[in-house]
Amino acid sequence: MTNTDEGNFRIENGEIGVMEGGCDAPLGSSASRIVPLVVASALFMDLMDSAALATALPTLAQVFHTDPVNLKLALTAYLLTIAVLVPASGWLSNRYGAKAVFMTAMGVFVLGSICCGLSNSVPQMVIARVLQGLGGSMMTPVGRSIVVASTPRPHLVQAMAWFTIPAILGPLVGPPLAGVILENGSWRWIFLINVPVGISGIIAVLWFVPATAALSDKAFDFLGFFLLGAAITAFMALVETAALAGEALPIRLFAVASALAAFATYCRYSVRRENPIIDLRLLRRDTLLVSLLASWLQRMPMGAMPFLLPLLLQVGMDLSALRASEVMIAMACGGLISRFIAPPLIGRLGFRWSMLIFGAATALLSASPAMFRAGTPVVAMMVAMGLTSMIRSAFFIPAATLAYADVIEDEVGQASVLFTVAQQLSLAMGVTMAAELLKVSMAHAGPMVPERFVLPFLAMAGIGGLSLPIVWMMRNSAGEALRNRRPAPPSG
Repeated sequence: MTNTDEGNFRIENGEIGVMEGGCDAPLGSSASRIVPLVVASALFMDLMDSAALATALPTLAQVFHTDPVNLKLALTAYLLTIAVLVPASGWLSNRYGAKAVFMTAMGVFVLGSICCGLSNSVPQMVIARVLQGLGGSMMTPVGRSIVVASTPRPHLVQAMAWFTIPAILGPLVGPPLAGVILENGSWRWIFLINVPVGISGIIAVLWFVPATAALSDKAFDFLGFFLLGAAITAFMALVETAALAGEALPIRLFAVASALAAFATYCRYSVRRENPIIDLRLLRRDTLLVSLLASWLQRMPMGAMPFLLPLLLQVGMDLSALRASEVMIAMACGGLISRFIAPPLIGRLGFRWSMLIFGAATALLSASPAMFRAGTPVVAMMVAMGLTSMIRSAFFIPAATLAYADVIEDEVGQASVLFTVAQQLSLAMGVTMAAELLKVSMAHAGPMVPERFVLPFLAMAGIGGLSLPIVWMMRNSAGEALRNRRPAPPSG
């Protein structure tokens, strides 16, 4: 029997407990539900806010007397802030403790929400969204670190399943909530509703989440933060502008080369520095590398779906927004169901075979909208997209959990930050590539009929399928310590 104190945690016989007031509070299966759900309240607030804002853009354009296109900056400013600042969250978490940083992040996000609700112009809204992004850049990676650190490894799959529930509920609740508010009240309440939600979440975190001690007193890597921030900004700028579409070819090639050079500079710097802002040497852990690469490829069609599907349903098939929303609700429900069926399947199949089976099925099902036509029953589309979302979520649950299979405690924050940055960039790439493919399909002009969407959906599904060779090369024993299988009944 081993007994090792790690900050406020006690590790004994492979189980992690929290030491508060001299008493051990074991974190078993109940904590694998309570802590992830409490921490996920921040993720729910974030995703609900983003979904609601997208719905409210036309109304805000009228209020601010501007074109709705100009308000896209309110969306991109938030994403860019997160992508640039999220690398600092790992250092802050290790320096000041994950729980303290997480609660501070929630407070900053709520403050940003209040500023959004009080905005009277586009510049004010953009500045307020940057403030929200400052909080959001710490909430998700630090929250994921708390879940990983406070959950016994055998319960981690289940914990990650509970933690990702808000990723389904937030986008599901956001649009109808925004519609009700816009129809019956002031648009400002779209943001101000975050105040009671955020305060309740902070109180729940204070009460239920175990205290976490600082793990490191390392100095902040300012040069690495600047180099990585410049590289991410350059990459996001290229993604948002489709590699400077419309500019002369030499200019576009120079911009792409500059972005690649910025990333190469940081990579060279990172592997030579003892304590970089993001330690790329973590990618030597094969489970983390496979998780990042496979998730990146599968997440690109996931990012493209919310862009392509509404256009197909409402423009290509001339469905009303209400009828189209039924298909989106089916997708949300399918993803939610997966949270309950995926963990036991992972326990039986293991990580490698789970990701292979669900990944192949996801690639095939992601192409199903290419077959939708004007006469396709809405119920059939609901079933197809609900099944697609369920299987896709069943892939991402083991993929996200596998990232932490072999990282040690003081690497969890770095791994979480690396995973979050990759997630932001892959989703953005998915949207941009889908838009470019749709432009290619529409090159000969004419109406935006369902046939125009065949190429984008098939191509994005193919990109997702590229994850399968990566997973295939993974060893069968990968993530074995994280599997929570029930013992076999005694013979006889």
